[in-house]
Amino acid sequence: MKALVKYGYGKGETELRDVPIPEISDDDILIEVKAAGICGSDIAFDAGGHENLLHPPVILGHEFSGVISKIGKNVKEWKVGDRVVSENTGYICNKCYACSTADYLACPERLGIGYGMDGGFAKYVKIPGEVLQKMPHPLFKIPENVSFEEAAIFDPCCNSYKAVVQESRFYPGEDIAVFGVGPLGLFAVQVGRVAGAANVISIGLSNDSERFEVAKKVGATHTIMADKEDVIQRVKEITNGEGVALVVDCAGVSIVLKQAIEITRNTGQIVKIGYDENPVNFSLDPILDKNISIKGHFGYDYISWKNVIKLTQKGLLDLKSMISHKLPLSKWKEGFDLVKSQKAIKVILYPEDN
Repeated sequence: MKALVKYGYGKGETELRDVPIPEISDDDILIEVKAAGICGSDIAFDAGGHENLLHPPVILGHEFSGVISKIGKNVKEWKVGDRVVSENTGYICNKCYACSTADYLACPERLGIGYGMDGGFAKYVKIPGEVLQKMPHPLFKIPENVSFEEAAIFDPCCNSYKAVVQESRFYPGEDIAVFGVGPLGLFAVQVGRVAGAANVISIGLSNDSERFEVAKKVGATHTIMADKEDVIQRVKEITNGEGVALVVDCAGVSIVLKQAIEITRNTGQIVKIGYDENPVNFSLDPILDKNISIKGHFGYDYISWKNVIKLTQKGLLDLKSMISHKLPLSKWKEGFDLVKSQKAIKVILYPEDN
């Protein structure tokens, strides 16, 4: 089968290869991939980043959905033909504090399918029996009215759901601001709307005009171009001087954190998703004066998946509008370039037989 393989740690050491279809044991499941989403971390892996997570050579792709093609004889809960989406955990220790509290993505020994072990940018992907036995919910059934393409991007939606709903003290009727109009930012806008925010403020740059249109379609009540407008003043106008109850930082750079602190009301909260390897170059004293809390966020859990799937099934989350491009796996470079140039929101890759 054709598969997109990251064969080394270096930049650009990624190529399409012919590889064997995975063999499964008595405890494993084999999924025939129907759709796979390109994540920003896939771009980072290709560029030589996140070496601590990679185990090359490895098939990339951790956002995928498909149909169960084969099951081992010891597998009882699942059957051939089930439409499923993977939570993409391939290994956990099941001994650490994170595992004992079902926060599996925080397990220090966790291996992710699609970078720690072979993933979904291929025709078939194996779900190891070990994780099926250790985790109560490594797979989820896809509702009949949800497409494989939508299911393939549950992962980032679940990420934003947990950030907005589970990591915060946000109440319906309060105001929320989201920095960044990439997939996580746009999903956070959607979740904020579903959660009952009175105002959902989407903050990006002037070259994000097309993404601002998507933001407005999926729930933003206001948009702010940070390089053209005074973010602080605009938020004060929108919130009648109070500031927002919750800021979700999906951008990451230090200036965003500084602005986030300024626009957050007293006793408000910032949930930080975005990364920036550079040091913060300003005082954090305002978070003390305003009694603001800052929460670092990563990933999702069972609650995130269960609720996002149900919200999508009920038509309350719009995943279709998030998919901007669909390409065969052989055009993966084009897909990666679309994401890097920010011309795409979510790109779906389809596996190929030849």
